[in-house]
Amino acid sequence: MYYEIEDESGNISTLNLKQKVTDESVEILKTGDLAPLFYLRNDDGFPVTSINGFSQSGDSRSVIDLIHFKPLVLSFYCNCWGSYAPKHLAMIEKLAPQVEALGGQLLILTNESQKEIERIGRKLETELPIYHDKNYNVARSYGVYSETSPIWDRIAGISEEVFTPSLFVIGQDRRIAYAFVDENFDHTPDVKSVLKEVYIRKSGK
Repeated sequence: MYYEIEDESGNISTLNLKQKVTDESVEILKTGDLAPLFYLRNDDGFPVTSINGFSQSGDSRSVIDLIHFKPLVLSFYCNCWGSYAPKHLAMIEKLAPQVEALGGQLLILTNESQKEIERIGRKLETELPIYHDKNYNVARSYGVYSETSPIWDRIAGISEEVFTPSLFVIGQDRRIAYAFVDENFDHTPDVKSVLKEVYIRKSGK
């Protein structure tokens, strides 16, 4: 839609007003879905994710590499979730050794900066693999981030671009075995179900 605007000097300019973009269709992954491909790599020592495998140092690992021998518990996390954040992180820290004991592995993806990731690591009693989700690409592909339907637009107390609290179990067949997405910030993952799916995928039962 075009509008003509005349300034004080009589000059006329044309303004093109774009219509509001319709909310993008975001499909949250569910049990049985194929887990989107992503890579882990380092940028000058800073662990980040990538949606392509290019890495000058040649140290990229894809999600396929990760699940080749062990099922993967993948959690998205952000400090800016307010009071929800420490509870979720405490749950993950408690869950990590149990997942490892059952033959699985855990990975945390966050939108935090390198400095903040280091600060989070110092607070933890257990060392956890935390990677920066560069440009929200992985979160977007897993359906837990959307520019057109932001969290801050519907959840009070959040004013930043963040992704939805979520946790997935990915089997060695790259299928989602368990999916937890908390759009209303009022639930926690079913730990027993998470561990059960890790055990089943590792043992092949």
